[in-house]
This record gives sequence, structure tokens and C-alpha cells, in this order.
Amino acid sequence: MSEPLAPVRVAVTAAVACVLIALSGLVIGVDLAVLALAAFAAAGAVARVVTPMGRAFAVRRRAIDVAVLAFLAIGLAFLGFTTPLA
Repeated sequence: MSEPLAPVRVAVTAAVACVLIALSGLVIGVDLAVLALAAFAAAGAVARVVTPMGRAFAVRRRAIDVAVLAFLAIGLAFLGFTTPLA
């Protein structure tokens, strides 16, 4: 247990937030939940850019993480705005 627990806390918090946003789609509507997931992905991309290297929950290089999260955010936002889910 010599490893820091910060990455584990970040991973668990992100997973719980994604599940809560997905479940909120049942209450507030799927289109708003998709937009909330897009905002969450965009916030993750921004957080990955500004977080110092030692404290970041890194899976790959920073550029790859940011690009994947940004494309996910753009794709989800596009689907949230254009797909009729009502």
C-alpha cells in the first residue's frame, strides 16, 4: 500500500459521477443527460490539461488523453443536440 490513493479516488469519483448522470437520464430526460456527460468529458479534458503530472490520473500521454476526452465531448454534444430522443 505504498502507492498514493489519489488515482483510485479519482477513478471511483468519475465512475460514480458517470453512473449518477446516466441514472438522471431517467428523471430529467435522456437528451439532458447526454449533454451532461458531454460536459463531464469536457471537464475531464480541461482537468487533464491543467493538473500537474504527478497528481493526474494518467492512462496515456497527456495529448492522447485530452484528445480522446475532447472528441468524446464533441461527439456527445453533437448527438445530444441533434438526435430526437423524446
